[in-house]
Amino acid sequence: MATGVSQVSAVIADTTRERLERFARQHGVKKSHLIETAILHHLAALEELPADVVVPPVIELSREVGADLVRRIERPDPPTPAMKALFDGD
Repeated sequence: MATGVSQVSAVIADTTRERLERFARQHGVKKSHLIETAILHHLAALEELPADVVVPPVIELSREVGADLVRRIERPDPPTPAMKALFDGD
């Protein structure tokens, strides 16, 4: 980590703050260290990985797409012959 230090401020969700505090407490790490490590890790991934393989932590769906997703989960389409062959090890 760099030798100079700066302070940053960010507005985060209450649930994120609670998760941060719980993790820091359970693992005995300072929140500032955890935050800096997480930022460095995330930036390294964004710089090194192709953009199409980076999955955002939250995916927003329209009501229509969400309803279709629920339908597909509750009543999945039957497997294709290619899927059957893949899962059967053929």
